[in-house]
Amino acid sequence: MHKVPLSNPERRREVFDTVLALLAEVGYERFTMDLVAQRARASKATLYQRWPSKAELVVDALQEQRPVLGGADTGSLPGDLREVLLSWVAGLDGQDRGLMLAVLEGSRRDEELARLRRERLTGPVRQAAQDAVDRARRRGEVPPAIDQELLLELPFALVLLHVLVLDERPGPELVDRIVHGVLVPLLCGAGEADAGGTGTTAA
Repeated sequence: MHKVPLSNPERRREVFDTVLALLAEVGYERFTMDLVAQRARASKATLYQRWPSKAELVVDALQEQRPVLGGADTGSLPGDLREVLLSWVAGLDGQDRGLMLAVLEGSRRDEELARLRRERLTGPVRQAAQDAVDRARRRGEVPPAIDQELLLELPFALVLLHVLVLDERPGPELVDRIVHGVLVPLLCGAGEADAGGTGTTAA
């Protein structure tokens, strides 16, 4: 049994690393506090004292590895979303496909996990992107023809496609492809379509 308390940052990091490795290995359904206690050489009672449920422990471990999201105001929506995306993908590593699949599957049956995932994992990322869209709307940068909710979801959906379906590890190259190959043309094209439509109606 490990003698270092869980209040110690290095010991907590060791437990979290064990949690993530187990989650990617066995999935959420087969993930148990017993497995964590055995692998991390910890007391199960101590684990439950700090994390009353496995959902709390899993989300804490996932949250710990997430980087601080970029929220800089670059003056343009593509630039702002690029900062958010770069911060987000910087926290992804080779085992994230397994982790994402485990958490998504677990969320179907565990309501607590689903709630914590929305509040503490998905929520901050979505809010950072929403703030960028809100700033762009105030600048008049988002054409009326654009569905703002889909615009918000599109870049993240593309990253998840590469992680979950293509089994790739996304990086800055993919972020730039999404920003310059999709978002910029989309915003420019929608703006031209609005202008063109207005002109045709007037005529």
